[in-house]
Amino acid sequence: MLMTLTSTHEAATDLGFLLRKNPARPQSFSLSFGKAHVFYPETTPERCPVALLVEVDPVGLVRNRRGPSGEGGALEQYVNDRPYAASSF
Repeated sequence: MLMTLTSTHEAATDLGFLLRKNPARPQSFSLSFGKAHVFYPETTPERCPVALLVEVDPVGLVRNRRGPSGEGGALEQYVNDRPYAASSF
């Protein structure tokens, strides 16, 4: 998922101070479901967009699930995410 926010107000680079992120360097954070990246594609005094890119790890979501497993919970991590397969072992 990619989300962008752009400031076109004078002194647009002040957006970095509001978000507490340095516009000069990209930053990455580990999350329980993947990674998040914050970066600024363009930094000028007239225009300053900030982008948040979230990478979701679908396999990690299933394998690292916490809490009670419902009916058939023991087999949930072995369910194939591809709807059609040539063989099913």
